[in-house]
Amino acid sequence: MEFNWEYILRLFLAMIFGGIIGYERESEHKPAGLRTNLLVCMGACLIVLFELFYHERTPNASDHLRMTAQIVTGIGFLGAGTIIQTRSHVKGLTTAATIWVTSAIGIAVGGGFYYIATIAVIVVFLSLRFLKIVENWLTLRSGRVLMIYGESKGDFSKIFGELMNKLRISNYDIKISVDKNRFMEVTAHVPANIDIDMLIAEIMEIDGVNRVTTELLME
Repeated sequence: MEFNWEYILRLFLAMIFGGIIGYERESEHKPAGLRTNLLVCMGACLIVLFELFYHERTPNASDHLRMTAQIVTGIGFLGAGTIIQTRSHVKGLTTAATIWVTSAIGIAVGGGFYYIATIAVIVVFLSLRFLKIVENWLTLRSGRVLMIYGESKGDFSKIFGELMNKLRISNYDIKISVDKNRFMEVTAHVPANIDIDMLIAEIMEIDGVNRVTTELLME
């Protein structure tokens, strides 16, 4: 059997491309990170390479894309494992979509479609990294307003910030007013796609808070 250096190149290129996307996911602390995306991309490429090798040896085989088609089907089960549905929203859709497109990039590399795979990696990386900023801005424009009332017991802003970090809510806005009797009134602007029931329950556990109301903004 002839040693095919181009096949080796494709496999390593798929590993690099998957690693680039996986690094971005890992840096955001997503469940499918560096190793997952690297293995998905390299695995998809490997299947395509094996299919090419098989059809070189058996050129009369009827279907040249059967194994590649199974990648598209099979990767859906892996992506589905990252999706979590709660009472008020769904988490993990972007992670699932990333796994799916990473497998598509692996297929493209395995088939020798280098420039399209390269462009796809760049677009995916930029979309995951920078479109989130736009998405956060849009969700804040049409988000929820929380009105929090109670007695000021200390640095509520710091406690609230720690709670947001705990719940992995990075985009929020908060305004606090306290009168001379230590009565506290807080206005918090948070995204609409959060588990609002869980957030209110956590806020009510903060010392001094006795009432929380919420309103959904629509633009």
